[in-house]
Amino acid sequence: MDVRVLKQKLQRLQDTLIKKSYYADKDTRGLAGKNYDALISNTLSGIEDSLWKVVGSLEKKEQRLELFVLLDGLKKSTDIRMMLMILSRMDALLGEVKDPAGFTFSLGKLPADIKAEMFADLQELQRCYDAKCYRSCVILCGRLLEIGLHRKYYDTTKIDILEKSPGIGLGNLVAKLVEKGITVDPGLTQQIHLINNVRIFSVHKKKEAFSPSQAQTHAIILFTLDTLEKLFHA
Repeated sequence: MDVRVLKQKLQRLQDTLIKKSYYADKDTRGLAGKNYDALISNTLSGIEDSLWKVVGSLEKKEQRLELFVLLDGLKKSTDIRMMLMILSRMDALLGEVKDPAGFTFSLGKLPADIKAEMFADLQELQRCYDAKCYRSCVILCGRLLEIGLHRKYYDTTKIDILEKSPGIGLGNLVAKLVEKGITVDPGLTQQIHLINNVRIFSVHKKKEAFSPSQAQTHAIILFTLDTLEKLFHA
C-alpha cells in the first residue's frame, strides 16, 4: 500500500536526521553532517513523490492540505528538532485510505454569469476522470481556477483584468487580489500553488511527459473544488 511506503520513508528520514545529529556532535570538521545531507535530500524527494500518490485517498481535505504545508516546512527547515516534529505530525495524519475511484464533482452556489461555463467544465472534468484522461483533468482544473479568480478580482475591483493582462498567471492573480486588500487564506495560496505547478508541468514541453496518477489527479481536483468553494463562500 502506498501509505505504508510513505510511512517507511518518513521513518527513514527520521532515522537519518537522528544519525546526522549524533555524528555531527562528534565530528568537529562537520564531515558527517555533509555526508548525510545528500541522503536527506534524496529521501525528501521520495517522500514528496509518495505523498502525491496517497493524498487523494485521504478523506479530509484538511488532512490533505496540512500534509503539503508540512512537507513544504520540512523542505525549508534546517533545524533537526523542528524537522523531527514535522515528521511526527505527518505520520499522525496518515490514517487509513480508501479507493479514490468513483466520486462525483460538484460546487455550491456560483455567480450567475460564470455558472454555466463552470458547470460545463465540471461535466467535462467528470468525463475525463472517468475515462482516466488524467492530464486533461489537470488542465481543466487550471481553467476552472482561472475563471474563479478572474471573477473574484472583478467582484472586488469592478475591473476586468483579462482586458489589461490577458496572459496573467494564477500566482500573479492571487498577488493582485492581495494587493486589493483581499484576505487570502494561506491554505488557499498553498492549494493554488500546488495545482498551478502541476498544470504548468502538464502543458509545457519537458524531457519527459508528466503523467499524473489517479491519486494525484484526485487530489488536484479536490484542491481545486475546495479553492473555488472558499473563493465564493468565504
